[in-house]
Amino acid sequence: MMVVRSIDYKKFVCTGSVMQSSYWAAVKHGTGWKPYAFEVEDDQRRFSVLVLVKQVLPLWQLAYIPFGPPLSSQVGEFLRQLAKELRKKLPSSVFALRYDLPFDEVNDQNVMVINAPRFRTCKESVQPEGTVRIDLHWGYHAVTLGYRDRAKRALRKASQTFEAGLWSGDDASFKRWYEIYLETAKRDGFSPRSAKYLKALLTLDGKVAGDVECKLLLATEKRKIVGGIIVLFSKTEAVYLYGASMRFDSLSCSHVLQDYAIRMACEKGCAIYDLYGISGPKGRGSHLAGLEVFKLSFGGQAYYRSPSTDYVYSFIPWKIYAITEYIRYRLKRRIKPQEGVQPNS
Repeated sequence: MMVVRSIDYKKFVCTGSVMQSSYWAAVKHGTGWKPYAFEVEDDQRRFSVLVLVKQVLPLWQLAYIPFGPPLSSQVGEFLRQLAKELRKKLPSSVFALRYDLPFDEVNDQNVMVINAPRFRTCKESVQPEGTVRIDLHWGYHAVTLGYRDRAKRALRKASQTFEAGLWSGDDASFKRWYEIYLETAKRDGFSPRSAKYLKALLTLDGKVAGDVECKLLLATEKRKIVGGIIVLFSKTEAVYLYGASMRFDSLSCSHVLQDYAIRMACEKGCAIYDLYGISGPKGRGSHLAGLEVFKLSFGGQAYYRSPSTDYVYSFIPWKIYAITEYIRYRLKRRIKPQEGVQPNS
């Protein structure tokens, strides 16, 4: 038997993904999503789950769970039961519940696909289906020993030119980095996030009662900003979310920035550093294919997960939305990003 209780999303405690947190709820609340949080209890365990709801069609809303819930045995039946129980707590206008399940498979592209009544596999996933994760349990020095020769060479060369550090919070530095971010987006063909959205990520740091920090790390050359990355830190993981850098002949500040972020994650006691996003299983997410070599050069492991999956409550609005969403994704992802550049997500 499963019992679902509503809880205050502002008091949601992050125990897994940074996207299952009160911080992420606050971020998405500012972009038109309404956050709901629930405590779920069944015969085996108790956990909390964040659900985001947004109006995507006239009179109809989509519910979405980013990187959740934590999985158990008999996944299909568990997700079906959870979807049915959540429907009782969500607005009646919700036509489907979208699951973006957590990363569970390591180096195995034969991921689970749920084939059961009312489940529909999305043609495109919201979040990447593949990623590279680095185990930080043994500390920073041990992690650097695992860097591949490609990263070691690039670091030796780049560290003589570039210096990485934390953004001090001033508007001028953010504006300069955002200009580079827009240049990177134009160069590599991804849709940039607005300055308002990225600034909201950073200004919410420390203001939400949760366990997630958001930091902008900047690379400089002779005190001139030449690149930067945005990284989320929780008690369990650090996630590289967005990045941009200027191009130099045979030289990049991207390796210096990632190395600095990995060191920070180790100092904060994170168990995992997630480079967040490579192409998925069996050719899915091919727009991320150019990132794989760069991200694997830091010695991590490739992880794969199931595609985004909808549990459909009302089929007609779901079908209309699925068609329009697919067209939008294809237009948005027509150009592949290049090495070292994190795509919009």
